[in-house]
Amino acid sequence: MMMVGVVFQSGGTVELHDPNGVELLWNDRVICETARGEEYGRVVQPEHESTGKLPERVFRVLRKATPEDDVRRRQQREQASEVRRVFRRAVVARHAGVKVHGAEMPFDGRRVVVGYTSEDRVDLGPIAQDVGRQLTLRVEARQLGPRDGARITGGYGLCGDVLCCTRFPAHEQRITLRMAKDQDLPVNPGRVTGLCGRLRCCLAFEHPVYKSFRDRAPAIGRTVDTPEGRGVVRSVQVPADAVLVRLDDDREVSVRLDDLSEVARG
Repeated sequence: MMMVGVVFQSGGTVELHDPNGVELLWNDRVICETARGEEYGRVVQPEHESTGKLPERVFRVLRKATPEDDVRRRQQREQASEVRRVFRRAVVARHAGVKVHGAEMPFDGRRVVVGYTSEDRVDLGPIAQDVGRQLTLRVEARQLGPRDGARITGGYGLCGDVLCCTRFPAHEQRITLRMAKDQDLPVNPGRVTGLCGRLRCCLAFEHPVYKSFRDRAPAIGRTVDTPEGRGVVRSVQVPADAVLVRLDDDREVSVRLDDLSEVARG
């Protein structure tokens, strides 16, 4: 079955939809039916044949978003931001240790969902009702995990760039310390944890590159033949898909994996 992948918020999960005969390209804005009602989303996976298990119900792309839809979406985001400000003021007055991260209004405009985090289980339903009455809107409060809180708030990571969880669609892999070890990172909290206090998302995003490299590259210390002669692998250069080789004449050269062959042990 032909499908397209759509996300409905920054860093959100990719949801597969039936393109419904609509010609779509990467980054097109679309209006889709979802279990939450009509939603405004962005295409991140162009039309492709789905090879995995499909969900029980496959929702459809209804149409491409129009300029009027884009204006409506901007207005909804402004309205949600106002709800967040009012909600946050109410929370600060009543609860310590609760962080309000963001608010989202679905495209149907029937409610605003406010996300917050707290070390303890806190029910902010009464505050949501008070804010809803004040603004004549239906407001829901949803407690988030640390990762979702960081994704919604945004910021800059250890690398100095925008957080991966905000820039890219969510991955489905469980992030483990093995991923850090496979990437030769020191396993200490300062290097492998993100702003959320959990293992950094980039470990999962970059792990396939390192795993593919390890599966193809000769081990350090192995003898290889290169276009410039025979030598020994001294170190690896994963981003360049290459290794550093010390040749028999003591020169050190960088050689791509495709340009070398490992010498069989005699």
